[in-house]
Amino acid sequence: MPYCDVHLKSGDGAIRKAPHPFAGHCLVANYDLPKNYRMVFWGNRGRCPTSDKDDRSLSFYPPNPKTGRNYIRFTKTLNTDNYNGVINPSFTGDLMQYSSCPGPNERQNMKSTFQYFGKRNGKVGGLEYMTLEPIPKNTQLCQWYGTGWWSARDIRRQDVGTKRYPAPERRSKKK
Repeated sequence: MPYCDVHLKSGDGAIRKAPHPFAGHCLVANYDLPKNYRMVFWGNRGRCPTSDKDDRSLSFYPPNPKTGRNYIRFTKTLNTDNYNGVINPSFTGDLMQYSSCPGPNERQNMKSTFQYFGKRNGKVGGLEYMTLEPIPKNTQLCQWYGTGWWSARDIRRQDVGTKRYPAPERRSKKK
């Protein structure tokens, strides 16, 4: 993991968990973040919980011990044959677990880099994320969960931005 014990407990101060009116909590920038700012979603590696439980887990694809990457050579696509359970942030100090999924009128402002940390069958794993654009202070950090996440839980997707903690608005399509 790229974090020391101190940063595993509290992060680096760039992001924080904030109250959200219907999602419980959201992830916001503590100060203006530049484009390509990097953070790590981390947690205990293990089995995937069922979708009827509060689930913030992400699939874990451990990196090659020699190269540190998990791409298929030449194609630069994720090696999904290397699945090794999930990264579960529950009961950890990970703040990234509070990132929201943008609603229908919003867009993501961060994404996974597919750079994983940890060892196959190890106790802890992580996944690097980076910002896609400059993010102003108090703005939510949003990532796309995927369409299957919503249907598996029978939840209707809705906008998550608030007056105090806005989410980036969707850009209109030019004709």
